[in-house]
Amino acid sequence: MPLYRCLVPSRSVPLERRQAIARAITAAHCDATGAPAQFVHVFFIETADSDDAPILVSGSIRAGRTNEQKQRIATGVQGAFERLAGVSTARIRVDLTDVPASWLMEGGRIMPEPGEEADWLAAGH
Repeated sequence: MPLYRCLVPSRSVPLERRQAIARAITAAHCDATGAPAQFVHVFFIETADSDDAPILVSGSIRAGRTNEQKQRIATGVQGAFERLAGVSTARIRVDLTDVPASWLMEGGRIMPEPGEEADWLAAGH
């Protein structure tokens, strides 16, 4: 957790660019929040081809992030698609949803609250 679902028209983002975009989304999230990269999951889901269909990125992130952090993440996600896939920012929609850490599991354990990752990882999670 966090989970980024990228709905992309099948011809809009070449397969060979998706790994770089996933890395850039991970970096944007981690740079903004300080969360470990191993927490970030990015999935691409293809939709029907259309020349003007938007790319929709829905990110579920742990609640407690500031508006500034969320803006940095959204800008980083949008920039990743623009830089790495050549998609106009006008076609990229990013939506972030806060989810309480107590509702999430990773590796069979309830996720830590933001800022408590180091202790959680040190405890063997």
